[in-house]
Amino acid sequence: MLNKILELASKNGLLKKTLLPKVKIDQFNIGPIGLLLQNNLKLEWFYNVIINKDITVFPSDNNMSDTFDYAKDFCSQKLPFGIAEMKAYKKSYNSDEIIEYYKKAIDTEKLCFEDLLRHEENMLMKCTIFITPNNSTSFFHQWQRQRRMWWRKFSASPGKYSLSDIRSEEDGTQFVEISAKYDWGSQSLETLVLDKQDRNYSSNQLQFKEKKFMQAHTITSQVNLSTILLNSICDAFDEAPFQDKKRLLFRFHRKLAPYKISFALSGSNQASLAELNDLAMYLCKQLRSNHISTLFIPNSSRLTLDSQYQQYDQLGIPYTVLLNGNTLKNGIISLRSRDTTLKEQIHVTELVPYVEKLYRNY
Repeated sequence: MLNKILELASKNGLLKKTLLPKVKIDQFNIGPIGLLLQNNLKLEWFYNVIINKDITVFPSDNNMSDTFDYAKDFCSQKLPFGIAEMKAYKKSYNSDEIIEYYKKAIDTEKLCFEDLLRHEENMLMKCTIFITPNNSTSFFHQWQRQRRMWWRKFSASPGKYSLSDIRSEEDGTQFVEISAKYDWGSQSLETLVLDKQDRNYSSNQLQFKEKKFMQAHTITSQVNLSTILLNSICDAFDEAPFQDKKRLLFRFHRKLAPYKISFALSGSNQASLAELNDLAMYLCKQLRSNHISTLFIPNSSRLTLDSQYQQYDQLGIPYTVLLNGNTLKNGIISLRSRDTTLKEQIHVTELVPYVEKLYRNY
């Protein structure tokens, strides 16, 4: 199953295949459509851990220490506050390690999401909350629920996400993992840690002026962007029954989908197709000017409607606008849903505000 998902993802630009040096074993990098998906995922993570939090969370560049000192002074040495980091890194492996790893992993489907893109520059996304000892345990449990809800929010199958049991160390540090269950096994996605003696900071740094001086506890969540990307691809994959066949598609959440809208054209002759092509281009520009990511493929009408729908479904595009001969007569277009394959009719002048409403409410 995993190999089938990776093959379809590679075919449609979510991933791309390369060959490892001196050995014929597939290795994946991120494809052009995958870059769009990755950017949407990064943005949603940013909103969740920084913008939509009850406490103030400061974004950090590569200098975590300076950001910490600034946040501490800015908050008048009062807790809680947080710091979010995005760090790019690239691991290096020698050829023997690569060959041995892929020989064991590809065929047995025991591949870790993070390791699948082991030659791609990766990004570690980390959020650290500094909190009083009295509130650290309750906030840790709250943070676990919030992060699991975030994974479920964008999932086609929310029930596959679960929290592990809390694992405690002798020094009081607690660990929890968020994982997703697939046919080929469980994949670990995110690690959450409650640390009562953070070793990344000196004891003096973690002293805060509350009613009395106290040492802050830290709560950290950490995930790799490649893990989020590959999980989103596997989560969205579906083989839906359709007309006695299996319809392969990616059910990306409409906020994550690389493209939100696509266009399918169906005309009776070259003249009408030329007019429909011009209308599609006009609507495409309108949607893009309203910040709606839109895909328009010139000459897509050379394919049958079913082939156009199949192509867009496999790109994970939630809605396709159908323009046909009737559109030129009465201005009515059909908006086809990827998930249900049902179509609703709207007037061409109402397309942009209607689509904006669809993506505003999710």
